[in-house]
Amino acid sequence: YILSIIGIALVQMTANLQLTNFWQGMIATSALLGIFAGGLFSGWLTDKFGRRKVIFVAPIIFLICSVLQFWTDSPIMIFMLRFLIGIAIAIDYSAATSLFVEFVPKKYRGSRLASFTILWFAGAAMAYIFGDIIVRVMGNEGWRWALSSSVVIGVILLLSRLGTVESARWLITKNRSPD
Repeated sequence: YILSIIGIALVQMTANLQLTNFWQGMIATSALLGIFAGGLFSGWLTDKFGRRKVIFVAPIIFLICSVLQFWTDSPIMIFMLRFLIGIAIAIDYSAATSLFVEFVPKKYRGSRLASFTILWFAGAAMAYIFGDIIVRVMGNEGWRWALSSSVVIGVILLLSRLGTVESARWLITKNRSPD
């Protein structure tokens, strides 16, 4: 959802902010560039601080950046916020997936991981459905509301992770007790 919502918002944003082709391309790819950049250090971050701590980083970044996207009129700021969202996605992929794999029994691991692919496409479809509705209902500033709607995803992720225990493997490798 968070990656795909830009596809709907960008059309209206381009007209409102009079974006050049360069800025349209930069904003459209900013989250993907962030995923690439975040992928370079997200594994290290998870190893250093533990999966439990790191899985809360992404939803917090989603929340902050989603809200800030509503208030900006600068293509550079939108690019930077979307880039940070991409970094958060990379962090989330690294920490949450490895934590998930550790706790899911081997018997179900493959099918449950494969379901993530289906969920990715479902989220992308939801972005286009809800994004279109938001842009139509909210009028000229609908793109702001569409981009900010990602805050819902951040809240859901944050709440769903409350009570998550630390990875036993991480605790063992860091010689820590599960206190």
